[in-house]
Amino acid sequence: MKLATTTGDLTHYFEDRSIAAPLGAMSETGFKHIDMSFYSVIYKGSPWISSGDGWKREVEDSLEAAGKFGFDFCQAHSPDGVHFQEGEARDALILATKRSIEACAMLGVPHTVIHAAGCGPSEAAFRRQNIAFYRLFEEDTEKYGVDMLTENSAEAWNPEYFLRTGRETREFVEEARIPRLHINWDTGHGNVQGCNQYDDIMDMGSELHALHIQDNDGNADAHLMPLSGTTNFDDVIRGLIDSGYRGDFTFEGSNTIRRAKSWPWFRRNIKPEDRLSSPTLALQQKQIALMREVGVWMLRSYGIEAE
Repeated sequence: MKLATTTGDLTHYFEDRSIAAPLGAMSETGFKHIDMSFYSVIYKGSPWISSGDGWKREVEDSLEAAGKFGFDFCQAHSPDGVHFQEGEARDALILATKRSIEACAMLGVPHTVIHAAGCGPSEAAFRRQNIAFYRLFEEDTEKYGVDMLTENSAEAWNPEYFLRTGRETREFVEEARIPRLHINWDTGHGNVQGCNQYDDIMDMGSELHALHIQDNDGNADAHLMPLSGTTNFDDVIRGLIDSGYRGDFTFEGSNTIRRAKSWPWFRRNIKPEDRLSSPTLALQQKQIALMREVGVWMLRSYGIEAE
């Protein structure tokens, strides 16, 4: 099984906001399979929402880095933005998401996570509006041969988001009837929701195409590396084995060593003269390398060879 982590682990260390900026530093972590994050590509002056092909140059730079450092791209995360409120912000999200799908094809990425979004207290409205949102990209996914993956969340911080369990998420995908819409399961979100993640993974079955492996204390989304919190990863891995999962083991654990202003917790009483508010890039690279070793041990403990 391929071990992967996201470029989002390192993006905040670079003033250059290009998606290619973290890739040289990522090469020092031991990972050979990379989850390309487009999560933060929407900003003022971004080539991803501007005219021209500047965004394609970032993709080409990423391919060049992959060749230079010897890794591949196995997964992606689409841009964050405004889903349902009409206006420039929503238009930017739709444009950047469409371009990120094309970018996935250029990078050889088979699937990208595209979040659903809350839209009020009605579960029926949530399903209807989010299915309509995913349909905006159906033509793009067919054209470029890229699957889109919806993701579970947790009621604790997202009470208007009705994909909380494996069963709910599979039922949503089945209702949508979009051939290239499948599931990414986030273990951290599942832990906050209090799920029995073995059952959730079995409920998703063949619709589960990818993972976000992260941990927390069960109270808030924290993006810690596994075994740093309260998630039962034995249940997770047994579920992957028994369900016949064939995807990758992709981490989202970049906050194990935290910056002072890293969501969702903020270090107390931070002052301008403080010297410890932002761990160095070298420390973060070591933490990511350790996360990979933890993943190797977890998988091998169940007889799964880790790539």
